Amino acid sequence: MGLSCTHHLLLMLLGLWWPGLAWHRVGAAQVREHYIAAETTRLLGPTLRAEVGDTLVVHFKNMANKPLSIHPQGIAYNKLSEGSLYADRTSSFEKLDDAVLPGLVYKYTWEITAEIGPKEADPPCLTYIYYSHENMVMDFNSGLIGALLICKKGNQNALDGTQKLFDREYVLMFAVFDESKSWQKSTSLLYTINGYANGTLPDLGACTYDNISWHLIGMSSKPEIFSIHFNGQVLEQNRCKVSTVNLVGGASTTANMTVSQKGRWLISSLVQKHLQGKGTSCSEGSCAVTESVILVSSSLSPKVLLTLSKTVDWEYFIAAEEITWDYAPEIPETIDRQYKAQYLDNFSNLIGKKYKKAVFRQYADANFNKRLETPRPKEMGILGPIIRAQVRDIIKIVFKNMASRPYSIYLHGVTLSKDAEGATDPLDSTAVQPGETYTYKWSIVDTDQPTAQDAQCLTRLYHSAVDVTRDIASGLIGPLLICKSEALDKRGVQKKADVEQQAVFAVFDENKSWYLEDNIKQYCSNPSSVKRDDPKFYRSNVMHTINGYMSDRTEILRFCHDDIVQWHVSSIGTQDEVASIRFSGHTFLTRGKYEDVLNLFPMSGESVTVEMDNAGTEEIADNLYSYEYADFNDPYTTDPRFNINNVRNPDDIAVHYLRSRGNMRRYYITAEEVIWDYAGLKKSTMRNDRTSHDGGNTIYKKVIFRSYVDSTFTTREPEGEYDEHLGILGPVIRAEVDDVIQVHFKNLASRPYSLHSHGYEDESPDWFKKDDAVQPNDTYTYVWFATKRSGPIQPGAACRSWAYYSGVNPEKDIHSGLIGPILICQKGTLSTSNRPVDTREFVLLFMVFDEERSWYFNKHSKKTYTEKTSEFLLSLVIFFFSAINGIIYHLQGLRMYKDELVRWHLLNMGGSKDIHVVHFHALQSYCYHSMNLCKRIYFSPLYFKGSFRTIEMTPSKAGMWLLDTEVGEYQQAGMQASFIVVEKGTESNHDHSNIQESSYKVLSPFQGMGQ
Repeated sequence: MGLSCTHHLLLMLLGLWWPGLAWHRVGAAQVREHYIAAETTRLLGPTLRAEVGDTLVVHFKNMANKPLSIHPQGIAYNKLSEGSLYADRTSSFEKLDDAVLPGLVYKYTWEITAEIGPKEADPPCLTYIYYSHENMVMDFNSGLIGALLICKKGNQNALDGTQKLFDREYVLMFAVFDESKSWQKSTSLLYTINGYANGTLPDLGACTYDNISWHLIGMSSKPEIFSIHFNGQVLEQNRCKVSTVNLVGGASTTANMTVSQKGRWLISSLVQKHLQGKGTSCSEGSCAVTESVILVSSSLSPKVLLTLSKTVDWEYFIAAEEITWDYAPEIPETIDRQYKAQYLDNFSNLIGKKYKKAVFRQYADANFNKRLETPRPKEMGILGPIIRAQVRDIIKIVFKNMASRPYSIYLHGVTLSKDAEGATDPLDSTAVQPGETYTYKWSIVDTDQPTAQDAQCLTRLYHSAVDVTRDIASGLIGPLLICKSEALDKRGVQKKADVEQQAVFAVFDENKSWYLEDNIKQYCSNPSSVKRDDPKFYRSNVMHTINGYMSDRTEILRFCHDDIVQWHVSSIGTQDEVASIRFSGHTFLTRGKYEDVLNLFPMSGESVTVEMDNAGTEEIADNLYSYEYADFNDPYTTDPRFNINNVRNPDDIAVHYLRSRGNMRRYYITAEEVIWDYAGLKKSTMRNDRTSHDGGNTIYKKVIFRSYVDSTFTTREPEGEYDEHLGILGPVIRAEVDDVIQVHFKNLASRPYSLHSHGYEDESPDWFKKDDAVQPNDTYTYVWFATKRSGPIQPGAACRSWAYYSGVNPEKDIHSGLIGPILICQKGTLSTSNRPVDTREFVLLFMVFDEERSWYFNKHSKKTYTEKTSEFLLSLVIFFFSAINGIIYHLQGLRMYKDELVRWHLLNMGGSKDIHVVHFHALQSYCYHSMNLCKRIYFSPLYFKGSFRTIEMTPSKAGMWLLDTEVGEYQQAGMQASFIVVEKGTESNHDHSNIQESSYKVLSPFQGMGQ
């Protein structure tokens, strides 16, 4: 494999007996027969492998009864090998690869160039997928998907193609198959690993001290998240240590680990709905020869992972106790009445805010007579004591179960032995019975240590794991910190932080608690009237909390101005969504980048650093729409050491910020009500375009931001070719670092709105609330300072993308249409016309607009008498629009030249189900700046609300290409658009519509735009 070569693979499509279709390989010239899929990847197609410099040739024979194709991620291809059918103005000959007819054979040829291969900081092999793109939803749910590994040159063994640097490699696809949407219909919804449901995947073999490369894939035709956990193991992903690998449907990743302990270890997704049927086991120690060598090795063996050096023993005495927990000891007068009645009030058939629970509590010694109280009990709440350790330290926990049922302690992010695992496996039980005491002992080995890119201390969790779901619901959770060597002082406090704060976003489903019946009997005045299957009763017992407290707490966390606060933020509990955490008024540093929204997958944690330099009382909140106003708010305050002006004058604030460092940039923006057509101005040529047959239900009343030339708000800012693609988005607000932005906002709509920004600091004192809701026909001037933290901090990055929107009711305001982009750039990036120099720029909002969440829904949902009286016609009305910039299928204006620098700013401000993996067809050379690197990527995850990403592309292939989401049902519903790459060269007056099939050497791609 040292030399460049051509790999010939012949793929035959066969009908499988269940659940549908699958890829298999058969013989061909120069075929590597040893690539045939093993039993553990039964549903998956054969794993395709290639190195940089190779040519990958796939001979595909369609033996099914419908047209199919092969479309790859992460590979450069031309129109003859794309495998994706859409209206790209190519000839019929160039479409043969897009839908291979039954019985035919087609040859796909893909060049593996250095531009698309792994870079120095990447793992040896990058993980991608290939799949049939003829009908994205139906083909995937029928099983047409396989793994594609693109490797560094010289990484593979010549005999079998496996990786030289690893003892073993495995491909695991965590997938949800909806058989009702496959080509062979059934009603099953299956949660699987490699096509195996209910934990039936055969054990994966490994030997002690094996280095294993894991190639992990998440797939579903609907939005789906996966929190992949390997019991008792620590993995490295993207040069960071992780205890869970987070994936969404349509994405893939590479991780690696070194196993050091024998036993059967569970592999599972910790998302609650997956836990009942998605686990499998990895069996280690199955190689007799290697095992015997390890058994005789001394502690000085070079393969032993614990380095002999100075260690610290951390000893804890922890008990599980049953208590009465009050979720809301103080209820603010301003709390929403409906929320209070549903969750906090006690009725004859509702439990209220007090519950019997089990908690972890710390004691002074093994007698368990003297409890050690935390210095800040009101802040820690229901959490167990903080467990801390550095690499090479020893953690010893003497655990006494003082509760009435069996419990245990299980640690995330630490290499465990089976006798100290604390998790109940089907083959063994480590539960500590009531009244018993058990001593756990863990060594923090070198492979557990945070990497150079990690924070000083990694945020982890511990919990009881006899029954993970029910134990956590009962309250047994606590924080764990795994730190770098010498990161802690003798007291166990981090050296490089003024203050340390824990925030665990926990969802306690009391319906799954071991104590539900006790709580019904204790707190319901008429227990016999309780209907446990009543949705209202069930909802009343699902508690969304921070550290066990729900609602707006009156307890304020106080910090001093300029304090460096190390926040350890976690998500745990019966949460099937991602918690989007926002520190109101502050940005935070995480993994080398400043953000103001932190997305946490279930059962995961992050360490972030916040500099408390914005005076006032702020909130740490979960920005998921359903929780924003009542559930996840935890106020903290910064004590100012300077005076805030009693009178807010925008010009004075601007002068205060400028100090001759930056420029003043003024914008004049209104909120205006319009009639909006999600179908756009031109008829779509996309496949699956529902606008051509849905009766035209794409027109709705909305409100949008618009730009004017001055404060009279009489003359609109002219829109040119660069603005055509913005669609529903408001004008782009641009600034350079140290600039001051004045936004003169006038509300021309019929209800109150505002203009709230991400990424900027607002000088408004906390008591000044006029800017929170500007009344109709009123004006307000916002002043924002573009700090260095708001701009790009990675070397080589030019601009950073954020968003602005109305914040009166963010959910309803955004779904009504009020959202726009903010770009903060390095000094010298913008020209005198306030646009980037020598760079083409596009802003794309990927969002599912829900008209039922719009303020105007009731005004337009029933327009005619017929619609009011006919259930049939009402059933045709579409209220959800999977759109890019508010346009489905055919967003206009995405045109660029070949080989020019193009900067894409990708935004996601939707709800918890807005999960997008953005895929640019054929454009192999684009990257995003992170950790001092320009990382090459081939799909860009925009996971959740508040996700912003800027990527740079140098288009290398002329043509009309597709950009879309890899979430199949969103893609088919309209979240797709074409972008056009044309050859540089001559100039003329030819209109772009004159592009001929198979020819993209047009004179100017921008003739006629913006007219």
